[in-house]
Amino acid sequence: MRIAVNASSFHNRPPENDIDFFSDYFFRFASSHSKHIFIFIFNKPYDPTFKFPENVVPVVIGPEESSPIKWRFWYNLKIPAVLKKQRADIFVSEKFCSLKNKIPQLLISPDLTFIYQPSFVNIKHLSFYKKYTPRFLNTANKIIVYSIFFKNELIKKYKIKEEKIQVIYHEINNDLKPLSLEERELTKEKYAEGNEYFIYRGTISPQENLMNLLKAFSFFKKRQKSKMQLIIAGIAGIQYEEFIQSLGLYRFNNEVKVLTNLSSKETQKIVASAYAMISVPLYDMSSVLALESMKCDVPVISAATGIFHEICGDAALYVNPGNVKDIAEKMMLIFKDERMRKEFIEKGITQVNQFQNIGNPTLIEVIESVVTKNPIS
Repeated sequence: MRIAVNASSFHNRPPENDIDFFSDYFFRFASSHSKHIFIFIFNKPYDPTFKFPENVVPVVIGPEESSPIKWRFWYNLKIPAVLKKQRADIFVSEKFCSLKNKIPQLLISPDLTFIYQPSFVNIKHLSFYKKYTPRFLNTANKIIVYSIFFKNELIKKYKIKEEKIQVIYHEINNDLKPLSLEERELTKEKYAEGNEYFIYRGTISPQENLMNLLKAFSFFKKRQKSKMQLIIAGIAGIQYEEFIQSLGLYRFNNEVKVLTNLSSKETQKIVASAYAMISVPLYDMSSVLALESMKCDVPVISAATGIFHEICGDAALYVNPGNVKDIAEKMMLIFKDERMRKEFIEKGITQVNQFQNIGNPTLIEVIESVVTKNPIS
């Protein structure tokens, strides 16, 4: 097969870095399915340090989409032309799809941020999402989501037929594992002056409820008087610069470290050396990072939302993400009660093992099924 992939959301850095799931996954996916040709379609020049697998054909077509008008132009005119020229059998795209395309389309993780957190969406983009999201969902031949919770949200809000939506959980990185005591101490020395630390890993943006996390950490520091630090690691997201500016005025800013552009290997060390992982977004479409922390013997404090309950079961310490005091109290609880912390580590190991044995179809099986059922005429 010739599988075209929308690469416009790929981060402009080498794939060995700790980048987002979609780009990282498709580099690995292409490498592991060498009998197929993958056409990665970029909307801007890609990083020249990228080392593409031999079966990947990179294509760049402008303009870089940055407005609803350019989005429509790119997806409805540029994309169909490239797919025809490249003789693609299927188009795989995250969040958006083409409304003028004649080949089968697989839509991955449609974005509902505009419903759950409209304040973080540009007003012009907001109207675009409201108008076109139903059309994207209806146009796609198959929709892939990362949880049953999110599948049910699409069915409830857009009346999508259940059989059209396929749940495929994010893969847990098999390279992740607990570190030795010596390795943990070396990592803490490198990043936290030798102190214990909580870690947030993911997109660095106010949209991820990081301001409430900082307020909770302040509450924790005032009560505990400890040397505990907070590490925020990941990729820059919406309003990243504003967040960094706010952090400069934060009382405990010397005890908060923001780390970006880390390699996957270095991120693994930082996660595996943490005292606890904290993820408290008001809205999230995937919580696999929590499971990856559990795989490293790191307990998890997470938002009490449907998706986290589905993925983490009883292996996480849940909080109300909108309640700063609740977040802080759970941080203090896991800090003071070492026995409880160890219990959550053990529960996490069990949860990861159960999760890895879920028998969902693979992405290549879904792609093959869509192409078979919707042959190009």
